[in-house]
Amino acid sequence: MMVRNVKRYLFFVILLLALAGMTAVTIPLCEYISHRTDISDLRINFAYRYHNDPYGLRGRDIDEGELFIDFTRRFDSPDFGFNIAVTTDMRISTVALSSFSVIAEGDLKRYFAAGAPHFGVAGVRAKTSSAYETIGLFVRLGIGYGRFTDVTPLAKALKINAHLLEQEAISEHLARIDLLSIAHEIDNIDTYETLADLLTVLRQIIEGSGLVRIGGLDALNIYEMARIIEDDRHPRFCGGNVSVGIGYEILDPMKGRNDILATAVFNYALITTPQAQLLISGSFSGAYDFLATHQIRITAAYDYIISDIVSLSALHSFSRETRGGLPTDKHDLAIDLMLTPVEGAYVALGMRFAHRPWFLELRKDITFRIGMDLL
Repeated sequence: MMVRNVKRYLFFVILLLALAGMTAVTIPLCEYISHRTDISDLRINFAYRYHNDPYGLRGRDIDEGELFIDFTRRFDSPDFGFNIAVTTDMRISTVALSSFSVIAEGDLKRYFAAGAPHFGVAGVRAKTSSAYETIGLFVRLGIGYGRFTDVTPLAKALKINAHLLEQEAISEHLARIDLLSIAHEIDNIDTYETLADLLTVLRQIIEGSGLVRIGGLDALNIYEMARIIEDDRHPRFCGGNVSVGIGYEILDPMKGRNDILATAVFNYALITTPQAQLLISGSFSGAYDFLATHQIRITAAYDYIISDIVSLSALHSFSRETRGGLPTDKHDLAIDLMLTPVEGAYVALGMRFAHRPWFLELRKDITFRIGMDLL
């Protein structure tokens, strides 16, 4: 039943992304090629609850907390690239079962030629959990094909184009060459001493297109351009990669034999508009009797900007660890709706769902947050 619901969810996400893609885009985002991709993402969720039953019934006392940390970094250049990911999930309770899980992994890619999609890869993965007897350590070597490309600069250029068109600052969409020029300058923002210097160059490109209204861009147009450039909440990717190889289990977390494993890893990014992004990644490792001993991990993340003040994000992760022919499945689903009515203030609705083999029913956590930056 849980797997069927997950399939329905993924189908809905892909359908929503496809419908979002019907929005007119003046240039395909995947046409932009960034020579350097360096994106980091850190998510931290913490919750604690204490309740003392006033009637002295210890069975109704609540004293528990949960900490979730997820960090990822992707780096790619014409010659080499690397990925780092660390996930920590800890649940502590004085009246119920406590548990924790920590997974840290990384890989280094070396391309066979500068700019080529073929690469060799070396990776390491360590994990520990309250369900394991010791730390697990795994290394792998392999070959792969494909590249991840950071298209965030072009996504920002398209947002600038859409804003200027909406405000009637330009008579029609900017030409492809102008959009690519704007994206290139945004991508090289580190070469400018100040943001104002970058905005001056972008203004020259836009006003040089011949599409700007009489009088040129005004102060509000320039302010909105600066806001779009500085907004790094929604990085955008295109492309993907796949790799296969051989690995060795240096330490078995259940103190079993150290196996030689076949491995496969894939990453895929789908983007049709600057407003929507779908990221899917997965990995498989298995011994020679892979039907009885294997591990599978699949993660799907969706990010959709509904409007300037409303955004929606969803993350689903599935893992299966099979030992002795007995599978252990874990599901986690997180959905966040963020409203920013004014700069510095936000209203957030978060929903967390989790399934574990030992749960009697689906775990549900719903949070509602209101915050404001005063200084």
